Amino acid sequence: MKKLLVLLSVVLLQACGGGGGSAVATGGTGTSPTCSITDQRQQVLGFMQDEYFWYSQMPAPNNNAATMDAYFQSMLFVPTDRFSYTETTQSFTQLFDEGTFTGYGYTLELTDATNNVLRVRIVEPKGPAAAAGLMRGDTIITIDGFTPAQIIAGAAASVTAEGVARTFVVRDTAGNTKTLPMMSATFALTPVRDVTVLNATRNGLPVKVAYLGYTQFVTYSYNDLVAAVTSFVAQGASELVLDMRYNGGGDIATSRDLGSLIGGARLVGQVFTALHFNAKHQADNENFLFQSQPTSMPVLPRIVVIATGDTASASEMLINGLKPFMDVVLVGDTTYGKPYGFDPFSYCGTTYNAVNFEVVNSQGVGGYTSGFAPTCPANDDFDHQLGDPNEGELKTALAYIATGACPQSPQVASLVANRKQTLGETIRPGMFRR
Repeated sequence: MKKLLVLLSVVLLQACGGGGGSAVATGGTGTSPTCSITDQRQQVLGFMQDEYFWYSQMPAPNNNAATMDAYFQSMLFVPTDRFSYTETTQSFTQLFDEGTFTGYGYTLELTDATNNVLRVRIVEPKGPAAAAGLMRGDTIITIDGFTPAQIIAGAAASVTAEGVARTFVVRDTAGNTKTLPMMSATFALTPVRDVTVLNATRNGLPVKVAYLGYTQFVTYSYNDLVAAVTSFVAQGASELVLDMRYNGGGDIATSRDLGSLIGGARLVGQVFTALHFNAKHQADNENFLFQSQPTSMPVLPRIVVIATGDTASASEMLINGLKPFMDVVLVGDTTYGKPYGFDPFSYCGTTYNAVNFEVVNSQGVGGYTSGFAPTCPANDDFDHQLGDPNEGELKTALAYIATGACPQSPQVASLVANRKQTLGETIRPGMFRR
């Protein structure tokens, strides 16, 4: 199922990737690049002809392209390559090195069959939207006076600067109308959230279930991941629900580290994932091995992953990397389908994320371009907060842990026939080698 992704006014970086790679300094004086159009095209073309994964099937560039992005896009091997994209080097650096974002900090989703109802999907805890009182599940009435239909059509301009006022009128899940003024700002992102241990049952007996909400594989989230797992172990958790429903990927090493925290000492030295480059760069092929960590989960009977069509790239790599070693149960919807990654090339203020490599697990399994189908289909439930045991997808996960089988209900049975379309302020999925 292909979801409709639309860039809204307040881009919240949910689905890009980590940093690093073959970066080149931006323009200046002396020996720095001139940054003329001719110079930029020459550099990008050289990069693509050498490092692009599908270099031998790459079309000739469109020399009449109006922008560098259009020039880059003209060389992509489509429709196979639906992954490569450009962004400003500033935004790339801000997300993956600084751990901040400038905007408001929220995402929206279309939740009705007629594509007219916009509800708040996720709110960044440290952003202006959260401070103003915007919450998951709120229904948008207007943003700056624009109706949902106008917002969907792009009426609300993207905001990437600080100090831009915006007013939301929303209806909360209790039916109350709220007017929420807010001002765009630069704030710290919170990739690790909703860390809790839930009381549940397994085969009729009480069990502690660790629940971890995780939205981005970035290196600065590592200490919080370690702290979360340390807390789970201290509280005696023997099951894990990893909520990656909005995690579009990121840094490969961080994905490997989380896999190591989950798999524990028994997997140290085993292959987590293998990177395969194009024929010109076979010497760059690399295995990422599970590594020893300061703590880890006990040996788990399984891991339950909550996923949607926004679960992509390094998130899918984690799923694929753990599959040879443990039972991975997926709850929710089919994942995005991106078994490829980037070594970014930055030049004159633009970062070019072109597919450089594919990934496979220890058994050589990759190629999951159709995504991973759910073990237990379930709806994303906007009437409950993430981490609430009554939220639809988490409730399904807990039911599976309790019985070892997917719960049957009319809601779940009708999911395939009534897919929700996603309208998100998301950056495209990415997976990056550091």
